[in-house]
Amino acid sequence: MKKNLMSVLIMALVVVNVVLSGVIMMTLVPTAKQSNELIAKVCSAIELELESGKVHNPNTIPIEQTDVVNLTGEDVQTFTLKKGADGKDHYVVTKVSVTLNTADSDYEEKKPLIENREELLKQIVSNTFLKYDYDTLRSSDEVQEEIRDRMLEQMQDLFDSDFMVAVNFSETNYQ
Repeated sequence: MKKNLMSVLIMALVVVNVVLSGVIMMTLVPTAKQSNELIAKVCSAIELELESGKVHNPNTIPIEQTDVVNLTGEDVQTFTLKKGADGKDHYVVTKVSVTLNTADSDYEEKKPLIENREELLKQIVSNTFLKYDYDTLRSSDEVQEEIRDRMLEQMQDLFDSDFMVAVNFSETNYQ
């Protein structure tokens, strides 16, 4: 009789446990979903990336996973700067190239589009240089880095992708 009563008690506890587990699942799952939706809305409102692990620093990409495309061809190109305090026209003469991440999922699809949009990319470079005057441009390396970052951001927006990881200048002269 004791064994039978003990079995009934254990069975009752198992049923209570299952019912309470079901109640907990019914109350916690919708709350967790609502929390996830709220977090997603807040992230989109402040424009945070929900995907982790995106590489934005070209120094962290192995060299064998990069490709460089010259936007100005083999020749240097002249870009106009904003008029400075002296009132004279100043120019920057440079070669402009972009570094691409070949491991990015958009690389194969969007790399051929660079040639079609080369004039738009040059226009981005030109418009960015027009926002800076000679003295500001020559004042520090941080300003030049800011210029590169602005150009890169606009180019990434143009292609709606971050397969471009850096804008590079070479053979640069300021006049």
